[in-house]
This record gives sequence, C-alpha cells and structure tokens, in this order.
Amino acid sequence: MARHPVTHRSRRYLLRDPDGDEMVVRLAGSQGWEKVVDIPAKRFGSEPGRVSWEMSPGIFLTCVRDRKLHTSYLLVTSRMTGGLDSYETWITASGLSFCTDADLIRAVEGSDNPKEKCRALVRAGIGAPLNPDNRYSRAFIESVNDASPDVRKSAITAIGYTEWPPFQELLDAISQQDPDGSVRSLAKRMSVAFDEAEVGDE
Repeated sequence: MARHPVTHRSRRYLLRDPDGDEMVVRLAGSQGWEKVVDIPAKRFGSEPGRVSWEMSPGIFLTCVRDRKLHTSYLLVTSRMTGGLDSYETWITASGLSFCTDADLIRAVEGSDNPKEKCRALVRAGIGAPLNPDNRYSRAFIESVNDASPDVRKSAITAIGYTEWPPFQELLDAISQQDPDGSVRSLAKRMSVAFDEAEVGDE
C-alpha cells in the first residue's frame, strides 16, 4: 500500500486573542509573502477559516480561525523538509501573543462545567507540543474517565489533534470499554485515523 505524502508541521501556536487573525494577515503582508489559500470562517456553523502564505518555496504559514472554539492559531507546514525551526522562530518573535502550555493546561483543570471543559480540552489538543508531554497526557487521560460523555468525547478529540503514538492503545481500549456508544464510536474512528495517518510509523 502506498504511503501518504508526509507533511511536516510545526506545533500549533494559539493566539491569546481569538480575533488576532487580522494582525497575522497584516504581518504576513508586511513580509511580502504570497497568499495561496483564503477560506473565510463561516459566521454561523463550525467550519473554520484558513489563510495560508508561502514563506519560502515549499514552506507555508497557515492561520486557522475557528469561531466555534473561539480560537485562532498558526502553524508552519512543508512537504519538503522537517527543518522548520527558523520559521517557528519568526512566529515566536513576531510580537503576537500566544497561549502558553501552562495557560492551556490550567484552562482544562480549572473548568467549572462540562461545556467549558470540552472547549478547553480541544484547545489544549490543538496547542499541544509535537512530542508527548506528561502535563497534557495527564489532563487528557483524566478527562477520558470523566462522568460526562461530552467531556470524554472532547478528550478523544484532543488526543486526535496531538497525534501522539502512545495514545493509540488508549483509544483502542476506550473503543471497547466506554459505557457510551457514541464515545466508543469516536474512539474507534480516531484510532482508525491514527492508522491511516501512519502515526508512529517511520
């Protein structure tokens, strides 16, 4: 079976201001980068908006705005190279304000109700680092045992965003053992997605 083309990516950088995407547009314009994708966010509904610029040949900066999650984030992608450090340096030195790991974890742990915790979990999954981090893992594992099925599903969604191979076994267990059918189904779909994306394969 043919392998999927590998797309290298940076971590996702969540803006503190969910409306900060306009500042990103101005900054990218000031660099003279060519805009190659421009899909507006839907005002109603869950489809996120996406704008991408080519920073240099084969290297792309993408800004995603998700109104449903009140979240905007940046990432760098390339199918040519995994050496994206210099481009990530531009992001972190751009003057934009980003959520820290502590911010994202604290939002999960400090959530007072299931709806708030669901959003915090997905945001933490989006903003998690590329490699497994015990702070995030602990928050996600605790949440897949939450009394609320919605929280458990959000924890699975967060796990899906991380694409961390050690979570494959947990997803398989949830898909068989969770008492809620919709949670089991989501875990199964996420496990299949990990397989299809060849997560953990060299």
